Amino acid sequence: MSGPILSQLQQRERQLGPLSDVDSTGDRPWTSWLLARDDDDIAWLLFDKRDAAVNVLSEAALNELGEILDGLEQDRPKALVLRSAKDTGFCVGADINEFLEMKDAAVVTAKLRSAHAVVNRLAELPIPTVAIIHGSCLGGGLEVALCCAYRLALPDARMGLPEIRLGLHPGLGGTARLTHLIDPVKAMSLMLTGQTLDARRAKSAGLVDKVIEERHVLRAIQAILSGDLKRQGSGLKERLLTTSPARHLEARQMRNKSAEKVNPQHYPAPEALITLWEEHGDDPEAMREAEIRSFAELMPTATAQNLIRIFFLREKMKRLTKTAAAPVRRVHVVGAGAMGGDIAGWCAYQGLRVTLFDTDPAMIARAVKKTAALCQRKHRSETGTRDVLDRLIPDRRPRRSGDRSRTGKNCHQTGGLRGDRAAPETGGCSRHKHLKHPAHRAGEHSARPRSFRRSAFFQSGRQDAAG
Repeated sequence: MSGPILSQLQQRERQLGPLSDVDSTGDRPWTSWLLARDDDDIAWLLFDKRDAAVNVLSEAALNELGEILDGLEQDRPKALVLRSAKDTGFCVGADINEFLEMKDAAVVTAKLRSAHAVVNRLAELPIPTVAIIHGSCLGGGLEVALCCAYRLALPDARMGLPEIRLGLHPGLGGTARLTHLIDPVKAMSLMLTGQTLDARRAKSAGLVDKVIEERHVLRAIQAILSGDLKRQGSGLKERLLTTSPARHLEARQMRNKSAEKVNPQHYPAPEALITLWEEHGDDPEAMREAEIRSFAELMPTATAQNLIRIFFLREKMKRLTKTAAAPVRRVHVVGAGAMGGDIAGWCAYQGLRVTLFDTDPAMIARAVKKTAALCQRKHRSETGTRDVLDRLIPDRRPRRSGDRSRTGKNCHQTGGLRGDRAAPETGGCSRHKHLKHPAHRAGEHSARPRSFRRSAFFQSGRQDAAG
């Protein structure tokens, strides 16, 4: 069974223990957390940042968590259940806005030591601690979950440590905890690539102890308390990989792979992470201490600061592109090179009608072949693949925007040329370099010039495509 019916059947009221009926908008002692105990003396701690659609792990949230741990240490409950009250997920990671203020290594070090002190206390609680994960659990959010003795994931959970994309590596103990929880080589790969795992793959890797449905949350907690649900543990292979000879060998291979993709002088985070594990991978406490120093050194670098700036520019672009425009149904791509061919194939895969222009038929043929391979990777049926390929229409005749044989309602266009290209929602084509009219005037020849949009990408290489 699949589709809307299954979706409706799987929907269950979120299990929030004694906080199920609490009004989170009312008076509360903390802005990011809710805490209560049930009749079995199990403490339920909900991550619920006030007036926000998602949870982010800010300095204020960590300080509040420290206050909550003060009370739990003084009056221990039978167990602690940690989960999110947000529908969007557990936690999307650290509050990146705070990174803008961290341009001094000494300041970063001080803040990290304070944050580590809090999460270390969570990890050291002498009671069963259970993180229940749904939706996004990324970066600092996953590092907090790693401090719990057990992790239960719902099927929609997605977990990862993507800090490498900001020119950093995990900084809240995640480098040590992940490499000592699962296969350390797999852990390093996850951190070096920023890869995200779904619930099934996270269970296979050993990152979570069990994947459960929402309706089984309470039963799973009782199974933990009764000892019927066992923790994921590292095996002989994992322990051998933490030895010094194994780490040196694996670190050398990691460096070689990393060097094929990035220059360590321009992108220092991968090398810093590899060195961190190579030198301290056999001692979790020493690795967490070294992690603080390494993270503090990376934060002020030009690479990290520029990538953080790009992150905010992307977020701004996302907000700017949220318009009420009619959906695009047709795309015309000029240039079937590596980027243009991939764009055309992906658009066809998404259900759009695509015309792909190039002066070289071999380039168009290669794009069609890559689209067929995409369908195979996505496990499309033979019929589904044929439908996708039918929507990808080769075109070797450049047309003007006024050519009605090529126009149609809701047609978006993009160009594989340097410079802006017209991108009409209804009618028209972007201009190839040898056409008479420039791209920025293409809308003048359309029956509906206001429907034109700009869309451009840059591609170097063949002269006939790059101009």
